Amino acid sequence: MKIKAIFLDFYGTLVHEDDDIIPLICKHVQAGSAVECRIEDIGNYWWQVFSRMFQNSYGESFKTQRELNKRFSTFCEM
Repeated sequence: MKIKAIFLDFYGTLVHEDDDIIPLICKHVQAGSAVECRIEDIGNYWWQVFSRMFQNSYGESFKTQRELNKRFSTFCEM
């Protein structure tokens, strides 16, 4: 197998591309949703909120990706 790319996370850790898992997670969210929504809308919403969180995470307000994930999960339960 020829390696096409190497993915690193925020901290330089080798990671697996998530293109296959994200649609499955969005489908799971869609199935449990009380309102009708498209998988694309769920993915877009997640990316907008989560990316804003990590873009604002620096300096004195720095939070690890794990911490941001926990905060995002709590936010979604509201």
